[in-house]
Amino acid sequence: MSRYKYVDLKSASGSVNVIAIVKHVKKPKKTKGSSYSLFFSITDPSLNGDKMSCIVFHDAEGNLPQIQSPGDIIIMHRLVIKQYNGRNQGCGYGATGFSAAVFSGVHLDPLTPFKSNTRCTFGDEELRIIERLREWYISPNCPVERENIQISSEQGSNEVSRTITSGIKRLDLLNGEEYCTIEGQIISIYNSVEIDNRVVLYIWDGPQSNNKQNTVFIGLSQDHLLQLLPYSQHDPHLAALTGHNLQQWNENILKNYETYNEEDLDKVLKSNFSSNSMETFRDWSVPISIYDEYAITEPIVNIKPGDLIRIHNVHVSCSRQKNDQSCGLQLRLHGNGHKFGRGIKHLGNKCLLMNYLHDTLFTSGDDANILDEANRYGLLDNLKSGINLRPPLLKPKCELLPYELQYPLTISQIRNIPVVVNEKQRQLSDWDLLYPIQTEFIPPVPPDSWLTCTDLLLSSSDLNVVYTRLCARVVDIAPLDVKTLKDCLLLTCSNCSFSIRGSSISDDDEALCECGSCLSILPLFFLHLEDPSGNLILTVTGHNAIGLINSLVDDDLRPCINNDTWWTGLIFEMKELQNIGISPDKIVLEQCRRLLGQWIDVAVKISWSKKSITGTTNTENDNDLQFHINDWDFL
Repeated sequence: MSRYKYVDLKSASGSVNVIAIVKHVKKPKKTKGSSYSLFFSITDPSLNGDKMSCIVFHDAEGNLPQIQSPGDIIIMHRLVIKQYNGRNQGCGYGATGFSAAVFSGVHLDPLTPFKSNTRCTFGDEELRIIERLREWYISPNCPVERENIQISSEQGSNEVSRTITSGIKRLDLLNGEEYCTIEGQIISIYNSVEIDNRVVLYIWDGPQSNNKQNTVFIGLSQDHLLQLLPYSQHDPHLAALTGHNLQQWNENILKNYETYNEEDLDKVLKSNFSSNSMETFRDWSVPISIYDEYAITEPIVNIKPGDLIRIHNVHVSCSRQKNDQSCGLQLRLHGNGHKFGRGIKHLGNKCLLMNYLHDTLFTSGDDANILDEANRYGLLDNLKSGINLRPPLLKPKCELLPYELQYPLTISQIRNIPVVVNEKQRQLSDWDLLYPIQTEFIPPVPPDSWLTCTDLLLSSSDLNVVYTRLCARVVDIAPLDVKTLKDCLLLTCSNCSFSIRGSSISDDDEALCECGSCLSILPLFFLHLEDPSGNLILTVTGHNAIGLINSLVDDDLRPCINNDTWWTGLIFEMKELQNIGISPDKIVLEQCRRLLGQWIDVAVKISWSKKSITGTTNTENDNDLQFHINDWDFL
């Protein structure tokens, strides 16, 4: 049994004896007096990846601890623990009996200390502790950030690599105070280099497990996100799928859904907010802050949303929020980490994942190697699982869409399309075509991302009309109750253009116009859509509204919905017209309710007056802009 009693670093106080792993070491320095000092940091399992700083003073440089490199294991006797800047710091004074012995941390190296001018007593008990620390240091669960150092044959009897590569860790399995390697697909990029020397990535690596659904990741504040919005990049498809930046809305709807207490919707609420459905509202995006040289060099400067990346030695810390007992996790890639193997590896772009999802065969060996590397730890499989778990509630047939509508835009970009179109029209009408004014649009809109409609009816010739594609979440919808439903149903006469709201007709009225013609039902729905860049109101009318409800109901109800008489029953509440056991208003409201919180992928038509010149971007309340869902199959 050892004559010394050792303590772990977490509980160390006063004068103690410790055995620990060296995490970082600086070169010895001459003090202002006649002695020398050595600064280093140490760790052990009790600190869970954190470190304790130490400084040792001695009368000669050769009497300082003979630390060769990070990873060495040091025995220290009579180390004095003091407080410095609110943290523990170990101080060793040779004049008061401090002594140390340093061993190699390499698992196969002999258990003999490095040669030293000072004497430190140890025995079998100390050597057993050193062996346990060696095994812990190379274990996959060790949270300590480690330097990449290669030991050559000249440095020891064994050619042993000290490069420690722990496996990839899934985002929903991260814990506080650890260093690890993660990988994922980029959803959004927020460039904050000019403000605080960092780039913030939001990534995902597949669905989150249910046992970690209460894990909170701390990213940018809402005010900071708004500040960076003009210089952010997003993948609309991934943002909608993962629910990125909709966390506040997601939480509110889960907490407040009881307020939707209308009798007609009781059953709908219970089914839509079951434990399985709640999974739809969880935000799967995880923020990571990239600092210093990593934020301004390859590959960060050229990566795009949708790209696949692997990030080595990410620091995961636990931060407690104000007035909140829970602990949130923050992910950071610190600068100056070349010694620790920090860095970002680009695994491929979004096309790689798309090819994998569609089982596209790779003809060249290089392509196959890229695919194997990206899926080495199952990233592509995990992303595929997440995509299959959260399909859009509405989705166009991509094979029918024109080239310009193959890729969706963000809401902010869509709001900029009229500005771009008007600017081009202005330049074409400008006499000085040799030197047109160059206008920069923020955010930029890709030139081939919308389709201009030139085949308009005479009555619509004063409108600009373009088509584009949109992916977003439905954060609100009208109608959600019977009264609003009747307000959203118009009875129109194709003969004399007469129209009246359904709510203005009593049950005793007949569905006839004054001219004697039968009135047709024109449904009118409104979807409030949101993505990280903004929000808009999407109007769904006529056959598009019928198609919307038709796409949501069961097969046995579709013949009813395609029948104009069925829609008449919505206004006059004549259930006998339907030959079904449930009133049509409940069916429609149930389908509207199903849309709430879901994400949709749709083709949209944007129209605005040619007389108006939209001069600003990101206008949230521009009554001149009209957004309509577009059924490309029908068109």
